[in-house]
Amino acid sequence: MKKQGFSILELMVTVLILGVLAAIAVPKLFGLFDKSKAAEIALAAGTYIKMQDTYVSEHVKAGSWQSIGYKSPAGNATGKASTSNFTYDAAQTTYNWTAEATISLNECSKGKKWFINHFLEDGSHDIKYWASSDDVGNCMNALTPNFSKLSNTATAITSPGQAE
Repeated sequence: MKKQGFSILELMVTVLILGVLAAIAVPKLFGLFDKSKAAEIALAAGTYIKMQDTYVSEHVKAGSWQSIGYKSPAGNATGKASTSNFTYDAAQTTYNWTAEATISLNECSKGKKWFINHFLEDGSHDIKYWASSDDVGNCMNALTPNFSKLSNTATAITSPGQAE
């Protein structure tokens, strides 16, 4: 009777192939996890823009988070609040909408921000939005490439109520 089994060479080749596949797949998998976590901010920002558009069409002026009825994914409309991935700021001191990463996401380090500003001329219903990040290369373009598409102007709006 002949013994059936695998030779040591066959087992080593199998382990080598599995190691190479794991070395390729695992980093990509973790990158996808980070991208899914970052998807939260594009949805939150899109909701803010839709609510602001509705408020502008009814009142012919832009409103605060509280006046338009917007609540961040963290549930706040009047201050800072955090989810497991981001801190949202309703203070609107420099930007009208802000999300700050509370964890590192791929090459986007903890503390990086995404923001939206808007500009509305008096008596106009045509509100302009500008969306960006403080790290466009690693955070916005690589991690949240659709975030910039929330903009309807190429002109940077540097502070609430003012355009460059």
